[in-house]
Amino acid sequence: MKILGCRLLVCLLLLAPPSAGAGQPLYKYVNPMVGVGNDNQGDTVPGPALPSGSIHPSPETLTGSNAGYDPTAPISGFAQLHTQGAGGVTTYGTFLVSPQIGMPAFDEADHLSDKQDERAAADMYEVTLTRYRTHVAVTPAHYAAIYRFSFPQSDQAQLVFDITRKIKGLTASDIADIILYPSEGKIIGHVKAKGYWNPALVDIWFCAKVNQPPKAWGIFQNGQSVAGQTTAQSTADQRLGAWWTFDTQGETPVLMKIAVSFTSAAKAQALLDEDIPGWDFETVREDAQKAWDKTLGQIEISGVPDPDLTRFYTALYHTAIQPRDRSRDQSSANLGIPHWDDYYTLWDTYRTEFPLMSLIRPRDYAGNIASIVRAFDQYGAFDTAFIAGHPYHVGQGGDEVDNIIGEGLIRGVPGVNWREAYRVTHFNAFQRRSPRYQSQQYFAVGDRSPEPDNQRARSGSSTIGFALNDYYAAKLAAATGHKTEADVLLSRSKAWRQVWNPKAESDGFQGFIQPKYPDGSFQPNDPKLGWDGKTYNNVGFYEGTSWIYSYDMLHDISGMVAAMGGREMFVKRLDHALSSGLIDITNEPSFATPWLFSNVGRPDLSAYWADQVFKTFTADAYPGDEDNGAMSSHYVFNRIGLFPKLGTDLFYLHGPHQPQTVIHLENGKTFTIIARNAGPEAIYIQAALLNGRPVSAPWISQADIMRGGRLDLTLGVRPGHWLGQ
Repeated sequence: MKILGCRLLVCLLLLAPPSAGAGQPLYKYVNPMVGVGNDNQGDTVPGPALPSGSIHPSPETLTGSNAGYDPTAPISGFAQLHTQGAGGVTTYGTFLVSPQIGMPAFDEADHLSDKQDERAAADMYEVTLTRYRTHVAVTPAHYAAIYRFSFPQSDQAQLVFDITRKIKGLTASDIADIILYPSEGKIIGHVKAKGYWNPALVDIWFCAKVNQPPKAWGIFQNGQSVAGQTTAQSTADQRLGAWWTFDTQGETPVLMKIAVSFTSAAKAQALLDEDIPGWDFETVREDAQKAWDKTLGQIEISGVPDPDLTRFYTALYHTAIQPRDRSRDQSSANLGIPHWDDYYTLWDTYRTEFPLMSLIRPRDYAGNIASIVRAFDQYGAFDTAFIAGHPYHVGQGGDEVDNIIGEGLIRGVPGVNWREAYRVTHFNAFQRRSPRYQSQQYFAVGDRSPEPDNQRARSGSSTIGFALNDYYAAKLAAATGHKTEADVLLSRSKAWRQVWNPKAESDGFQGFIQPKYPDGSFQPNDPKLGWDGKTYNNVGFYEGTSWIYSYDMLHDISGMVAAMGGREMFVKRLDHALSSGLIDITNEPSFATPWLFSNVGRPDLSAYWADQVFKTFTADAYPGDEDNGAMSSHYVFNRIGLFPKLGTDLFYLHGPHQPQTVIHLENGKTFTIIARNAGPEAIYIQAALLNGRPVSAPWISQADIMRGGRLDLTLGVRPGHWLGQ
């Protein structure tokens, strides 16, 4: 019996798909070069960061994307703060450090260097600057990073610090100051940054230390250099920097560790000493490896070749970069209260990144909501954008923070004080919504956006956005015992009908969302006019068209189907919209559109279009701006065969792209998805069993997943008869 049992065990092990991590640690599958380049590739950066890490060191170039890096351009240095996949006005690229040989050069164009032996990984970035024959490596802790500069033998090895610049070498400073402590090998700098996408002035400090005393030093200020000077201040739009000079022997590298704080210089030094107390580069790197293995291990896929594993784990890596946990970078009075930062913006991330977080990192989701409540109390509101610790009321759609809070409630995120969170959604519903929307339940053509600079809000998209906000706010009101208010808001969530013009026509189809004038008449416009992925003709819609936004009432799908003429017409019309390229499936307003077929009995068409979306993600790029985890979360969901059905606790089902997926839940349970016959062409579900029982709908609930268990899918190359399709 023992021999038979052993043989059976061996057979089972041989039949089981190999674990993704069986050959090597998961962090080694990450390739941060995926998505670098412009916003048609991802706008990511190659430098390393810890999961939700505050600091994000990365190389800088003077050309390329808004993220600060062009893989084809020479390197100017290494900045400590970056956004991940963000378009618009450039932000961060703060505190540039440039290793040089010879007389120190401050202007970036004067110290550009070609590169070789570049290697980007989750745990470290390294490159050789050929101009200076210097090899640079950097590995991150949470708030600090440690650099290793392997200079050649020289008596003029330099570390040059630029305090006042941002992405692409632009000066972005209202005031700045710097202090050098030569005997300690320490430098402290501060900038009141300006010119970021968030128009607020932002105070940022850094503290850097080197492991050997410099032999000389000096200050750059507004075009002048003064050797031996140790302190300086600059006024608005003046440049400020400093340098250390070392005698190097070409054998022992210069180590530098640096921390950044949004609180104070003292906090920057404290965070540096806490995160990296010594000078052991490899220990910091090993800690980064462990952190990423833990995070990436939340979802394991297997049964596919290494290139697929690289693409998947790189996407999962990108989902965990932002928002950033800065809970220890606060005043003593606020320590212990979660502080999450760099929401850039919630309009991008509420559709995919936060649903993914609710599934695999619910504690972080709860921390984000607690942080939102804390910032609400600090600033009197919490806006769609929150960058560098400051709010920015952006009019992209509506008040998307309501969607984040409401989606967390519906999906059962534990550990949240919903009564406290209700104060945020209540305030938005009855004070932050447009006055016209509150009184007439639509946002009109010509109504002003809330932000002071670029007026983004549009009649069609913002009315829909506010209606969705009201749906989520109604859920919070009901859950916290405010029934009358909940009824009002649930009724108000139907406000999208105010901008539905049943007489509007396009391509033989009737009924579209259209902008509306203050007098109640519709603005005549072509439903195809607007955002095409390249041109901002945003007539009535933000980054979209009437065709796109007419499928965006995700909280009232039955009402949307009825408005389009019922089930058969809805299927015909949606298939035409997708087949004709009228839907920008890689932009946020259309993320969920291909899955709408599942609501009208055609999950086979959802599977087909999900596969078409999947093919837009190439081996080395995203199909557009990565948007702080929005696009990478989209890829993760598509790959594993799930997609969030917003406004519910459900996930749509479609064919996974690997034989096995194991989701390791924070509650200690696992949920396994087995996809029999998985392959590039086998995209259609033929049969589905959840814990051995037939699945009766083209979705499963989050609660089903969180209880742990197993989903067995049988796939085929043609639509089957699953659910009678």
